[in-house]
Amino acid sequence: MKLSLHGWWLLLALGLPGAVRADAHTAQTATVVAEGWHHRVWALYPVEKVKADEVLPAQNSGAGVTLTAARGEFEPFVLVLRSEVPLRKVTVVAGDLRTADGAQLKAASITAQRMAYIHVDEPSGSRIKQAMPYETGVGDFPDPLLKDGGDARPGHNLQFLVTVQVPRETKPGRYTGVVKLQYQRENWMPAGKDVEDAIPLTVMVRSFALPEVSPLLNTCVASPQHLTAWLQKPDVLAELHRNFAAHGQTPDPLPSPVVKLSKEGALTVDSAAWEKAAAELLDKKHAAHLFLPVWSHRKTGEMQGVYFLWHYPAITKQRWFGTVICDEQGALTAEFQSHFGAYLKHMHTVLQRHGWLDRVFITTMDEPYTYHTGERALDTPANNYRVIGNYVRFVRATAPGLRTFVTADPTPELNGLIDHWCLRNLDHAAAARERAEKHGELVTFCDNYRTFIDYPAVSARSLGWLAWKLGARGWLTYETLGSFTDAWEGPAFVYPHFSGGTVWGMGQLFYPAPSGSGYVASSLRWEMMREGCDDYAYLWLLRERLRGLTPEQRTNPAAQAVQTLLDTAADAVVGSSEDPEVKSGPRKANAQSNLTVHQLRERMGDLLEKLEPQAK
Repeated sequence: MKLSLHGWWLLLALGLPGAVRADAHTAQTATVVAEGWHHRVWALYPVEKVKADEVLPAQNSGAGVTLTAARGEFEPFVLVLRSEVPLRKVTVVAGDLRTADGAQLKAASITAQRMAYIHVDEPSGSRIKQAMPYETGVGDFPDPLLKDGGDARPGHNLQFLVTVQVPRETKPGRYTGVVKLQYQRENWMPAGKDVEDAIPLTVMVRSFALPEVSPLLNTCVASPQHLTAWLQKPDVLAELHRNFAAHGQTPDPLPSPVVKLSKEGALTVDSAAWEKAAAELLDKKHAAHLFLPVWSHRKTGEMQGVYFLWHYPAITKQRWFGTVICDEQGALTAEFQSHFGAYLKHMHTVLQRHGWLDRVFITTMDEPYTYHTGERALDTPANNYRVIGNYVRFVRATAPGLRTFVTADPTPELNGLIDHWCLRNLDHAAAARERAEKHGELVTFCDNYRTFIDYPAVSARSLGWLAWKLGARGWLTYETLGSFTDAWEGPAFVYPHFSGGTVWGMGQLFYPAPSGSGYVASSLRWEMMREGCDDYAYLWLLRERLRGLTPEQRTNPAAQAVQTLLDTAADAVVGSSEDPEVKSGPRKANAQSNLTVHQLRERMGDLLEKLEPQAK
């Protein structure tokens, strides 16, 4: 039996073997924006994840895609192609967008990345006792983002993430144009049929701009040793660092200062490479902060800044360029003070010369509390806090003004010693927020359970909303390049304990580009994390606008609506947050769809324009 195109789509909708209906999230977002020769194209705005075999509904159709974005914002949407016939060399090509009065948003501001798939054969959370905070599943999930086009095979979704970057200098207004989905003409195709689909694109540019320097202090560890040798090149690493800055994240480490210790004990520091990278990020890319390089576990001497002191008593064996750091009583050795002190003085001078002193943190010890590790005879909070105290007092005497950091909840034993707390246990987040406001401290957090590959798209985006709800200034991602060399084989993190709990993509947000083409491919989760940064920026701008109003202006309906939104909106996006492998008990649900967050963003944008209609 020969099927018409209509009949073929009907069979798919009714459940052709191997075809899976779209879930509720994608079904309510997907819109048919083009129908070509034996194929359809859907747009998903806001972004949702569509697995390779999901069949999107054909009932909803639209005249194109309409986005709304602030100046200085990156706004993404998804194009999904599903064909009855094979289509080769499929690409997305953008044209200039224009307003009625001739203002332009150039085609170079629009990028399209093919979304490759990762096969998930068991859901995240398998063999972990507590339920995951988001829906999970199995199948081929979109995640890697590649620069090249792709081939569409019958009954299989080919997807592109299309992102519009609105330059800060863009004139507000309505910009219209098209993006074209093009494919290769085959000799069996009708001669009169087009080999492209023109999809109308409208971008509504808001009157306001996002802050040039993010109000968030996000840090992502990007250990270069995880990269393959052909990617450990200065130009590739510099591009990776620029990518981080463009996504509201501070990379760590940067190119390391070269530290040398002579036979006579004289220490020299060459910080030129680090200064160049720091200037690119802080002065040109407007990164919010950096970490001072302090420690390396590698023989090459490259230093990173997030992790440093070992727990007691291991620290009594830890060496910094050959020098033992600590004695048996937890006191810094004289030799370490001499050598590390010389390094600190050099870097302190560098920071002062560039005007960076208030934007750089120096770390202390990672998770000095030990209730999460079980019983250890000498690895106790009291011993660890004593070491931290000795270290911080030395740092402050040697490099005045350098701010200190620790991955721990605030504790009385460290009162007055820590400027920046990175929470690991969010049970005490409210107390940490109150303390930070009282003492002028900073609070960020680490949540490893919002960026898994088989989670819905909103999960990584929710980090910005969690930061707002906690009163935190950002989050730490403990690693982004983990499992890099075998990421295509299976980016599954398996806990090394008896039950062997499995999660997909923990510590891994990047992929090696296919065919050794010399670049690092990011992920859909990475892009959604930036969306969370932008959500936080909208909330921050609203709060700043509100603070700038007179008492009388704050009584108007728009201002009152802003205050209500600031107080309650995050509760609609994020519920509780905890480590499921160590925590138990009931938890509040997280939003599972991007639609909720998208509608809140639209509402925030409208309120910002109402509060300041003439914003430039």
